[in-house]
Amino acid sequence: MEKVSDYIKPWIEKLKISLDENQINQFDALSENMLADPLYKSVSKIFDLEEIAIKHFLDSLLPLCYNLPLWKANNILDLGTGGGFPCLPLAIALPESKFTAVDGRNKSVDFVARMAESIGLSNVKTIHARIEDLGQDKNHREKYDLVLCRALSSVRVLAEYTLPLTKNEGWSLYYKGPKLDEELTEASNAFKLLEVEPDNLEIYRLLPSEVPFERNFIVIHKTKNVSMKYPRKAGTPLSKPL
Repeated sequence: MEKVSDYIKPWIEKLKISLDENQINQFDALSENMLADPLYKSVSKIFDLEEIAIKHFLDSLLPLCYNLPLWKANNILDLGTGGGFPCLPLAIALPESKFTAVDGRNKSVDFVARMAESIGLSNVKTIHARIEDLGQDKNHREKYDLVLCRALSSVRVLAEYTLPLTKNEGWSLYYKGPKLDEELTEASNAFKLLEVEPDNLEIYRLLPSEVPFERNFIVIHKTKNVSMKYPRKAGTPLSKPL
């Protein structure tokens, strides 16, 4: 019988991402439970098992190719989690870290919570909230060691979303596609206003010769407090980006 692990294992071995047999089995269980859940069709349009393996699971795990200090983070926040990516795959791979999955859609957070519970992930919790509201909430502002975003918005918008939630000496990490260089140019003003120093920004690239598709990552090491002006009220970062 076809399993999602049939498609993940060769890539995991090639990329030297460390997963034990129990973790591999959790990916199989997660794919089965996702496809069986009535809410899945509202959070994803991917139903082919190989595509789930590559576009949801492998893609979420790709930053682990790099041995970065941020993977020792205790508290990790996934903004705009959607169907739970990258939160759920990373929570499987990093069981010692605590993950919080945030989305503005109730269906998404309900789905992610059910999926985490169904495969025994005790290191995942969910929050239904607007990102901008969360960034001004004293219970969350500058509380997270690592803030993640995948398939959410442009770099200049993500910077305003993530940096107010990231601790000083913590990191923000964005999953980006082929238009990364263009987005970085657009983000120069946002970086200036949010006090992101050039030395604190790193770029990592994976090309189709190494993985099934181009995937780029931006890592921002936060070293200065962000003005309380940011994030601006809900909807403004997207409609009037810095």
